[in-house]
Amino acid sequence: MVREITEQSSKGEVLIVEDTPASLKLLSDLLTEAGYYVRQAPNGELALWTVQSRPPELILLDIRMPGIDGFEVCKRLKAAPELSQIPVIFLSAQHDTDDKVRGFALGAVDFIAKPFQAEEILARTDAHVRLARTQKALAAERAMLEQRVSERTAELAALATSLEQEVQQRRANEEFMRLSSQVFEATQDAIVVTDRYGRIVACNPAFTRISGYSSDEVTGQGAALLHAGEADMKTFQIMVQAIVKTGHWSGEIMARRKNGDTFPGLLSLSVVRDAQGEVSNHVAVFMDISERKAEQHLIDFLSHHDALTGLPNRLLARQQFEQKLAAAKREHRCVAVMCLDLDHFKSINDSYGHDVGDKALQVVATFLGECVGTDNIVTRQGGDEFQIIVADDRQLAQTMALAQRILAGLRQELIIDQHTITVTSSIGIAVSLADGESFDELVRNADTALFRAKEVGRDNYAFFTERMDAEVRDKLAIQSQLRGAIARDEFEVYYQPQMCLQTGAIVGAEALLRWDNPVLGRVPPNRFIPLAEEYGLVNSIGEWVLASVCAQIKVWHDQGLGAIKVAVNLAASQFVNDATVPYVENILRDFKVAPQYLGLEITESTVMGDPDKAVAALRRLKAIGVGISLDDFGTGYSSLSYLKRFPIDVLKIDKSFVDDITTNAADAAIALSVVSLAHNLNMRVIAEGVETREQMEFLRQHGCDEMQGYYFSRPVDAAAFTGLLRERRCLQDLS
Repeated sequence: MVREITEQSSKGEVLIVEDTPASLKLLSDLLTEAGYYVRQAPNGELALWTVQSRPPELILLDIRMPGIDGFEVCKRLKAAPELSQIPVIFLSAQHDTDDKVRGFALGAVDFIAKPFQAEEILARTDAHVRLARTQKALAAERAMLEQRVSERTAELAALATSLEQEVQQRRANEEFMRLSSQVFEATQDAIVVTDRYGRIVACNPAFTRISGYSSDEVTGQGAALLHAGEADMKTFQIMVQAIVKTGHWSGEIMARRKNGDTFPGLLSLSVVRDAQGEVSNHVAVFMDISERKAEQHLIDFLSHHDALTGLPNRLLARQQFEQKLAAAKREHRCVAVMCLDLDHFKSINDSYGHDVGDKALQVVATFLGECVGTDNIVTRQGGDEFQIIVADDRQLAQTMALAQRILAGLRQELIIDQHTITVTSSIGIAVSLADGESFDELVRNADTALFRAKEVGRDNYAFFTERMDAEVRDKLAIQSQLRGAIARDEFEVYYQPQMCLQTGAIVGAEALLRWDNPVLGRVPPNRFIPLAEEYGLVNSIGEWVLASVCAQIKVWHDQGLGAIKVAVNLAASQFVNDATVPYVENILRDFKVAPQYLGLEITESTVMGDPDKAVAALRRLKAIGVGISLDDFGTGYSSLSYLKRFPIDVLKIDKSFVDDITTNAADAAIALSVVSLAHNLNMRVIAEGVETREQMEFLRQHGCDEMQGYYFSRPVDAAAFTGLLRERRCLQDLS
């Protein structure tokens, strides 16, 4: 069965361990279509059983799983000698720094960030399967070579013994002489026989092939002409002493070819004595082990260096860091660790392909090596991530100057395969003594600083601080809890009434998401919604909100509580997502809710990011029959020429203009202008954040259509909002 799978799936066998069915299916389909034989495991226990039954060539391992998580699975695999060499790629969040550090410490070879990118999955899977196969092939070849050397040494030792016995006896029958001659001629290892004074008297064809000398050229010459000379004099002296003392020596020695090139050889040298016990000959048997040395060198190099750029990898960087730190402590200096990340590097791979992206990384690696000089260390950690280790004084002048040189140098255009590419970078810096002592701690803190450098605009550098670390840990805690919030039923939709300023009745509501987490408590929307957008979770959360709202609209309508219309906020990624329109249509159909009772709210900044694309997206949404509201109007940079093209039903006056509408002439003028503009464009106007009777009266008297705010009601849960509908409360009740 294993043989059949290998023949059918030449690209390799991959085990995917993922507890989310959708992700498991996505990865499985992607790798199967790429030519891999894929096995699946939905949890850690099944994964361990599957690997023990038949080890795969690569494991894609999700970190967060019920029961045994990905870290424990990896730990158990690496503890089993027969499974420890299987490469493991963790499936993890993009900025989950602690998980990365822990994963690499457990023996993972790589990380793939969620949400998945097909090209990244395939590229990393291909690279690690090929590397694993190469390492396995090299190990097999090395074992074969070692066995061959052992066998050859034993064979040639037997031959030397036979020759010694023949010299001692000075007789041999003709058949034995013929057989010995054939072995001498046919063996692939060089054989040289000298007289008692070390002059060559015979050599075989393998000697000519390896050394370049013919038999005639070396006969009568001293065997020392084959030695590399001063380059290996110490080994030569040890060999001579052993021959004199014991009559035999074997080991590795440097030899010289006819053309002057030196090469490593494995030599076995023995003394042959006559019947009286006197030295009569020396027999040397050696083989060229240049290829074996080259393979071993490649294995050693790949164990400590990045295959693409040739820079040191994390293992070698750790060793070099320890040396620099020890020297810095003696000199009362410090060591700075810089984490560098190329800004928006994914767009280069997407635009020009991975070949150009790889060449760009090689160019950047060369530049960094030249920029930091020989006294400092540059390493590549994978992807577009680099680390630089710098010894500096406590004022860090050299570190800051180096960061500025790197940023300035990387802003220059790169010409790669006739493509002009612009690359910028962000750098995070952590310093020993102040930010940590261990390599892992400084890398983690530098990565935190890198995160901040990106947050404040990229193309700059930032130093680590304790406050920054606390903020990042807070974000990571929110992100960790956010991932399972829907499944754990932690979200709830609140509704803020929207009131008609002419009749005073409730005519609708805005749906507002609330999150109550057992670990974090109540998390404000302005903390978790931006992180949901950043980590790619906002689409699934938005779909949950739409489904919840449509279900509640259906309940209110069935209970005869009025034709309530509810507005739901759309995130930017939902707005541009082609799947949003079909999803809205399906949800309305599933809950049997007429489209006119659902409104979708988008912000001014969302539509003005790409106005032409926004017009097309809005028209697709409008075609469903739902209402469209433009939120935060007046706080951004909307152009009236675009506004008249947008199929908008409602403009919302931002709370910042409503707060001082009765005391500030400028705010009042803006609000009245929005009302006038909206009515001239056949749009309704809703004022947000109305908190006083004076604000409400001003808006009503100047033609504003609707309002929402604390003056009438804070956002409330569905049960409380249902109570407001049953009581038929209105603005007049507050008089």
